Amino acid sequence: VVGLFISCASTDSKPVKFVADEQIDFVEQQISLLLKDAEAANKIPRTITEDGEMHWTREGFDWTEGFFPGTCWYLYETTKDEKWKNAAEKFQAQFESHKNYTFYHDLGFVFNCSYGNGYRLTNNEDFKQVLITAGDSLMTRFNPNVGSIMSWDVDKGWQSERGWKFPVIIDNMMNLELLFELSEMTGDSKYKEVAIAHADTTLKNHFRDDYSSVHVVDYDPETGEVRNKHTAQGYAHESSWARGQAWAIYGYTLCYRYTKDEKYLEQAKNVADFIINYEGTP
Repeated sequence: VVGLFISCASTDSKPVKFVADEQIDFVEQQISLLLKDAEAANKIPRTITEDGEMHWTREGFDWTEGFFPGTCWYLYETTKDEKWKNAAEKFQAQFESHKNYTFYHDLGFVFNCSYGNGYRLTNNEDFKQVLITAGDSLMTRFNPNVGSIMSWDVDKGWQSERGWKFPVIIDNMMNLELLFELSEMTGDSKYKEVAIAHADTTLKNHFRDDYSSVHVVDYDPETGEVRNKHTAQGYAHESSWARGQAWAIYGYTLCYRYTKDEKYLEQAKNVADFIINYEGTP
């Protein structure tokens, strides 16, 4: 309606440029600057440090490394400019070998954002094979006794100092999208079955009565019993970690999208209501 009004009120023949188009133009300008820096360094950008310097993704593996190629794929989808397709392919190729990593749970973050969008837009069979390998690597972390995908290994690093045996974080809900997609791509239900099991176990154990989410639930890998409910990045074990709440909303919304099971949609709504109605929000 607004567009029609503007068109009728216009006194020249220039096409109307909607606000959304202006925003896309702005985004493209900004990401073009980021791409220039990324190509000069041949590294994947992550964020800006406190002193204004570029913070690149970590060597070896970084759970955010798929985000920049994914952004380029979205810009390619929107603008049809081959520049973005070329950039996406170039930077996602830097971490393709990580598809074989069975010691990280963030493969959905990494590969669904990058190769997943690439396959969706190009039907490139090589991309599909990368996704299948990454999904198979992620599946190795599933424990049927627990009914969940293990988030962190606990044999080294700061995770080894917590006394955990089988930690599962709410973030892991975001990795399920890769598994749901793989069942649709391949026709093999095993991926979807693991995703549903993980979603159900998380729904059962990660949420308090007010639908706030615990960050970490540690399980006994032999019995599946809950050992501890902790936080790793939130304020306290009893607090609700803001980013974790967002993971829960997105995660259960996508579970509903793929399964049409109403319990997932209700969970997403309940977590959203907790955020909206939380009295402690400034």
